[in-house]
Amino acid sequence: MPIDAYSLCPGGTGKKIKFCCPDFVGELEKIDRMIDGDQHVACLQHIDRLLKEGAPRACLLATKGMLLRATGQVEEAAANAALFVEKHPNNPTALAESAILAAATEGGRAAMPKLQQAMGVSAEGISSRVYDALGMLAQVMLSEGHWLSGRALLQLQMAIAHDDEQPVEMILGYYRSTEVPLLFKEDAPMPVCPADAPWKARFDEARAPVAFGRWQAAADRLTALAGTEGANSPEVWRNLATLRGWLADSAGCIEALRKYAAFDVPLEDAVEAATLAMLLDENPLGDQEDVLTVTWTVRDPEKLQTGLLSDQRVVQVPFDPRSFTEEDSPPPRGVYLLLDRPMPASAEGLAAEAMPNFLGQALFFGRQTDREARIEVLGLTAADLPQTAALLQALAGDAIDLETKQEVVGKVSASQELLQHKWRPPRDITRQQLQALTIEFQRDALLAKWPDLKLGALDGKSPREAAADPACRVRALAAVMLLSSWNEHLSSWFDFNELRSRLGLPTLDPIHAQKGDVERLPLIRLTRLVVEELDDESLLTAYRRAVAFGATPAMRKLAKAVIERPDFPAKEDQLKAYGVLARSCEDGDEALGYVDRGRNAAEAAGRPGGHWDLFELSLRFGRGEVREAISLVGHIEQRHMEEPGVAEALTRMLIQVGLLRPDGTPATMPRSPQEAALAEPAAAPGELWTPDSQQPAGKGKLWVPE
Repeated sequence: MPIDAYSLCPGGTGKKIKFCCPDFVGELEKIDRMIDGDQHVACLQHIDRLLKEGAPRACLLATKGMLLRATGQVEEAAANAALFVEKHPNNPTALAESAILAAATEGGRAAMPKLQQAMGVSAEGISSRVYDALGMLAQVMLSEGHWLSGRALLQLQMAIAHDDEQPVEMILGYYRSTEVPLLFKEDAPMPVCPADAPWKARFDEARAPVAFGRWQAAADRLTALAGTEGANSPEVWRNLATLRGWLADSAGCIEALRKYAAFDVPLEDAVEAATLAMLLDENPLGDQEDVLTVTWTVRDPEKLQTGLLSDQRVVQVPFDPRSFTEEDSPPPRGVYLLLDRPMPASAEGLAAEAMPNFLGQALFFGRQTDREARIEVLGLTAADLPQTAALLQALAGDAIDLETKQEVVGKVSASQELLQHKWRPPRDITRQQLQALTIEFQRDALLAKWPDLKLGALDGKSPREAAADPACRVRALAAVMLLSSWNEHLSSWFDFNELRSRLGLPTLDPIHAQKGDVERLPLIRLTRLVVEELDDESLLTAYRRAVAFGATPAMRKLAKAVIERPDFPAKEDQLKAYGVLARSCEDGDEALGYVDRGRNAAEAAGRPGGHWDLFELSLRFGRGEVREAISLVGHIEQRHMEEPGVAEALTRMLIQVGLLRPDGTPATMPRSPQEAALAEPAAAPGELWTPDSQQPAGKGKLWVPE
């Protein structure tokens, strides 16, 4: 809409131009026309002339800031924002502009205080620039992993502008993400003050700014209350934890959560608070160890290479030298996998403890003009270093120096490492055998090894020791909950209550919900619902919540309950439940079974089956079953090409697997099904192609029918 005298001032004064600067209407109309005509550079020059001729009007500085950002002039925009705040310190648009620039150049935490200042002076409502700052800061917070803050900012945007689809789409994507732990997807209720507390008036007054998005003001008041009368109030500390999380004050949020968990509150509330505090910590269990790149100088390259090629604990890896991109080094002479023991001749009768373990990847470089020959081993932990050094000494003896150069390239949790086998299995191992050995390995890690691992989060105690100490029991339970959330894929065969029982800790019992309870039940507890006791309406509510928030274990359990009810009223949800189950299966045969059941259910309901056939096709290609896939392609072409979206999806999938060129013409056919499976390495082992994406889906992700 063109600007006129009755438009709101673009400078954030909250007044109409007629009452703000009536003498400037003509200039603002001219600036508006230039912006509409994409004359950004000319408009900036015009604004600069006006600023030199008169006072630094808010409308000019606001428009200049927007144009500088639009034209990528970040430094100039930052200088303009600083001037804007200096000349108009209580102007919400000036403060919002400053927050936007801080988010772009310094990060979310630096921008949050400026945004809160803008919210604090927005007495007449939220200006468009403040609203834009909310959205930009939400994106930055999420990109930086400040999940609580990013989500809260999006929710605030949704409360302000009900018709803006962008924050809705962003928050739905956030909820569905499997990277975001469930405890970050919703806030625990902010408890109210006990009615008989003598400081109730102060508490209520402290919380009042929350309704206006002024979280810092509320947090400051509650902090003051926590330092006096409210020091021993779990309600004060739980409110503080929530607000500090929204403000991306991780350290303050952790402090408040731990204070709350130490009070006499319901055990599950305390454990969930303590778990959230661990998740917010950069070293959640206090067990991180360095991941290293270790370099040995090689005195006798030929002797080392002979050792590398002759020892059964070393596997040479084919590689293309052109793929090596380090500018200051030629490509390595060889790439090798180092194992802790020789490869067995066969997988028959192989036990988990006899499986060869991967130690690291070795790059062997020859002598250069200014550098001795060397061998670099990547991805070593401190625990693997002695064994790797001993292996290289055995291979080459005095051909390599004993002294090493070590570079820390990352961190890894010892608890997570304990559960991740690094096997290099024999070629003849079957999928079923590998799965059985993996279960055996992980049960041993969970029940025999992890309970005795020393954890900094437990004051250096092991889980077994902490479980026996009343002062550490809540944190011990939180450590188990954290381990469970990190390893949700184990829930199909491992009950973490077994670990709790072994440690002498309380178990998480089934939840007998009454009608209406499932709407208020924390997401992390949904999987414990006794589904047989739920009426159809409650089951549907619980199932939809689990799907919407990506609560994978609960989603699997509730989806199974949904498909087992023959007269379930929500038929559309029931059909989709088959896809949910197939997508979440780790076992390919089980996934194919759910696809087949979904197809049969769709056909029984009079629905076309083409999309279910496409779903099966993505599974077949992902499993390398090329003959079955080619046969299924023919079936789809004969029976389903007229169904909406099928032809396009099939074409995309065939391009991804290399059977069609990007222009849709047939590619050169491979000589064998095995070559077909390897013709286009579009996905790593374990990944499945999806017909609606240009890149392969992540491990365990499948394309599912709409």
